[in-house]
Amino acid sequence: MKFIISSFLLVLGVLSVAAQTEHEHDCAYTKSQFAESRMNANQRISAARGGDQYDIHFYDITLEVSNTATSVNGNVFIEGTVISAGMDTFWFELKDNLTIDSVYVNGIKRNTIIRQNNVVLVPLPATIPQQETVNTRIWYGGVAQQAGFFSGLSTGFSNTWGVNVSWTLSEPFSAPDWLPCKQDLWDKIDSINFNGIATNPNKVGSLGLLTSIVPMAGNKTRFEWKTRYPTAFYLIAFAVTNYAEYISYAKPAALAGDSILIQHWVYNATNSSNVSAVNFYKNQLDATNDMMDVFSDLFGLYPFWEEKYGHMQSAMGGGMEHQTMSTMGGFGQDLTAHELLHQWFGDYITCATWSDIWLNEGFASYGEYLYRQFGVSQSSADSWMTSAHNSARQPTGSVYVPAGSSVNRIFSGNLTYKKGGSVLHMLRWEMENDSLFFKGINDYLVAKANDVSTTDELRQILETSSGLTLQPFFEDWVYGEGFPTYNVRWNQIDSTVFVEVNQTTSSPVTPLFRNKVPVRLVIGGTTRTLRVDPTQGVNRFQVSGNVTAAQLDPSNIILKGTTSSISRNTNLGLSVADLELLSFKLYPNPAADFAVVETTLEQFELRLMDIQGRELQRLQSEAGKMTLPTASLQPGIYLVQLFDLNGNASKMERLVVR
Repeated sequence: MKFIISSFLLVLGVLSVAAQTEHEHDCAYTKSQFAESRMNANQRISAARGGDQYDIHFYDITLEVSNTATSVNGNVFIEGTVISAGMDTFWFELKDNLTIDSVYVNGIKRNTIIRQNNVVLVPLPATIPQQETVNTRIWYGGVAQQAGFFSGLSTGFSNTWGVNVSWTLSEPFSAPDWLPCKQDLWDKIDSINFNGIATNPNKVGSLGLLTSIVPMAGNKTRFEWKTRYPTAFYLIAFAVTNYAEYISYAKPAALAGDSILIQHWVYNATNSSNVSAVNFYKNQLDATNDMMDVFSDLFGLYPFWEEKYGHMQSAMGGGMEHQTMSTMGGFGQDLTAHELLHQWFGDYITCATWSDIWLNEGFASYGEYLYRQFGVSQSSADSWMTSAHNSARQPTGSVYVPAGSSVNRIFSGNLTYKKGGSVLHMLRWEMENDSLFFKGINDYLVAKANDVSTTDELRQILETSSGLTLQPFFEDWVYGEGFPTYNVRWNQIDSTVFVEVNQTTSSPVTPLFRNKVPVRLVIGGTTRTLRVDPTQGVNRFQVSGNVTAAQLDPSNIILKGTTSSISRNTNLGLSVADLELLSFKLYPNPAADFAVVETTLEQFELRLMDIQGRELQRLQSEAGKMTLPTASLQPGIYLVQLFDLNGNASKMERLVVR
């Protein structure tokens, strides 16, 4: 999901879509303003509904809808299987301002319906056994409450195009605003029919393929859509207005000449310059085909290619990645790329919990960068990353969302979106080459296809695919907080270049970022990029020729403080022997009363720090062995580092005190 909206329009509650600013991405403000109460309501719902008792297989939704109101009237058929030991009460979620006319369970009308905290409980005459089918048809209707941008069903007017339009937006907790449902990320619906009825000349867009258009009495038409791909509850959607259709076809290489239907539904209207919406947006719409090709090359064939990809225009200020048919306020490059890549990351694979939402939004945000890189130019991609880093440096907090967080924290534009995308770019560098990174991501897509995923599952799959250990990276950058500011020293002695990375961090939660740091050497007319390990003290590299300059992260890969610097220090690595002497043994580890530090260096300084990097002790030694008392230390993890007389630092070691 990506949002472009002004606070002025939010206050008015009326959205007008004009030319889109591609660099805006302000999800955080909007979510914090309008979704906070929904988190609290959802927590109450989770407590009231009493657990997951059934698995949904099929939805058949028939609703009469309007482009000028948030009214819904019709019925929903839900087919599922009982997965608990037995079901004596069927339940679903629906806002209590919507009227339920009747509920049928397994074909029998149930006269007793209990409504509690937007949960509907339907007692059954007999317990339905585990693995048995449960079918429910709910007849209902009313006007969905429109409480701001994140209402489940909204209606608005576009001043630019002079049209009224209504649309749904169910993420994260707004589906019950308009649809009887179970808000369970793990329970993807296997198959969905959506039948939208509207007054002519309006058209109703939705998921999957438009299989039939049926004229009805009273100057109305029913639009019948079908999708046979598993779909998360919040990705069910519709939009209704007088649409014009613009069709094109993408032909990814993987289809070997076959094509993917690209179905754009834009306003059937003209602007003040008498230009139709189709012609106004045509160039931007056509770019979708190229994006489809780029992303299919990088991440495997578009996962829903047998149906379609499409857009249905609305008056929202941004876009929402409804499966196979994104709802769009406009068609700027970054917005279109963002929602399209969501089809792989968010729709095909859905976050297992809202704590893992960065798996949806971080990848989609990185999609903006990737399309710029592979579809536009590297300089365009570099500009995106600079902007993303500026945003990601603003807040404190982790990319991974702590349990129980508010909705505005879940959808933090700076953390979930921008830092999430930045972290993926750094992960690409950490995995050393594009082949390993993209192979790992494709292995992830295969392993978790049509499923949900946790952050740790992504890490495990990438480790298995690449053979690399990525736990430290995820600890620091996904679960940790803040960013480092680097002070890098380098020196050349004969054919050896010595590089040492010192860092301070913006948050005590993560005292040391262990990712490799890019340092580019200029050697005559050539360059060489080093991968410097900040945990190794002084790194040593062999070079051919004289280094005339050294640059810290010139491609802006690492999210780092703006005062990060690199300079030459002619005392660094005065001799190879001095550097080798800095290695040391630390035992016993874990320690109880003491630990022994043993090195061949005759004189050194030992620094003991807590896990936040705060110095606790500084000890001097005149021999190659030192006993470090630990009995007075609280149990926990500490850091030990040695320094020689020239200020060269050893690798930082962890000491566990019991």
